[in-house]
Amino acid sequence: MNSGPSFGGTASIDGGVSVDASPWPGLAGWCVELSGPVSATAVTDASGAYLFFGLPAGTYTVCETVQPGWHQTFPTSGPTCATGFGWTTTLLEGRGNSYIDFWNLTP
Repeated sequence: MNSGPSFGGTASIDGGVSVDASPWPGLAGWCVELSGPVSATAVTDASGAYLFFGLPAGTYTVCETVQPGWHQTFPTSGPTCATGFGWTTTLLEGRGNSYIDFWNLTP
């Protein structure tokens, strides 16, 4: 588990949504959903990055919403989400998880 930024006694999850081809540009405006002790939705910024912060400790599932005309290439396994696979991550109080990433291609 990577230690991401922490905010007081809470934790964060961050990552990115990118094209699965060099130079792996980020995809802006993609929705990433969080479920667990807290449920939330984030939208990727201009560089494809997203952040959930102020989270209590617990186990979370992170899923992206794959846009029409695209298909997910990474992760290749994990919890089943509406449009592909996601990530399960456990946060400890005051510790974060970084690099929860998703890669996509157009057919």
